[in-house]
Amino acid sequence: MSYTKLRQQLAEGLKTAYKISEDDIATILPEKEEDFKEGEFLTSFLEQDKNRVEAINQKGKDKFEQGYSKGKKEVLSSFETEIKEHFNIDDDDLIGIDLVKKVVESNSQKSKSDPTKLTEEELKSHPSVIKMLSEKEKTWKEEKKQLEEGFAEKLGQFNKEKVFNTVSKRALTFFEAMNPVLSADPVKAQNQKNILLEQIKGFEFQEDGDDFIPLKDGKRIEDQHGHGISFESLVKDTAKQWFDFKQADDRSNPNPPGGGGTGSGHKPKTVEEYSKMVTNRDIPLEERQKIKEEWNKQAAS
Repeated sequence: MSYTKLRQQLAEGLKTAYKISEDDIATILPEKEEDFKEGEFLTSFLEQDKNRVEAINQKGKDKFEQGYSKGKKEVLSSFETEIKEHFNIDDDDLIGIDLVKKVVESNSQKSKSDPTKLTEEELKSHPSVIKMLSEKEKTWKEEKKQLEEGFAEKLGQFNKEKVFNTVSKRALTFFEAMNPVLSADPVKAQNQKNILLEQIKGFEFQEDGDDFIPLKDGKRIEDQHGHGISFESLVKDTAKQWFDFKQADDRSNPNPPGGGGTGSGHKPKTVEEYSKMVTNRDIPLEERQKIKEEWNKQAAS
């Protein structure tokens, strides 16, 4: 598949899944293959995704504050309406403490003219009033708790993604230093790296200065001896499960004449020896490929 077609498909995915604009896509994913820079693509993409997550979090925070204010206003408004109806107060402008003062004032005047009416103290301690206030307070606390829990969940998710943005960059630094065998196609190579990042994303991470402590279910990951596993070790051990790595040539032991150019020091003479050599991961992948080529040439001759 050509770079142009791959770019078109990737651009559609970025625009649909991450809402990245055409201008930003053109910046991080140039139309010409020779202008594509793998390192700059990953950095720009992660920055774009970080901005997207921050915008979602800010929107959730604004929605929480709006819901908090709206809920408070609705509860108070409903309560004030019930008070006006109960005490026959016909004044839409009276709210809050002014409404309470009006109720007390009205009740005080009625108590003076009619001994059977409730006094201010009797009003405060009346079972119906106490019950009404208690129910309103309970309802308000439940609504407030739901809003706070929803906001806390969104904030926690945002913080987790923010930390992982830094974790992924550090993980790729360790991974690339291991000299992995990746596709020559930059898009395929990035997809291969994403396999490692998906595995790493299954863990939690606690910031420790410039480093990170890997966690699982809130607990530090330990080896079989009870020692904590470092972030670098976690990345390297995970990478070894999925990738092969290039190894430097051992120049202290040059191949003997007629050695076929492999690091093994000699050509396989039997099928059994050939099978062992091409499956031995202690021999670099490039050298095992050369052994296969030499063996196939011999078989064809």
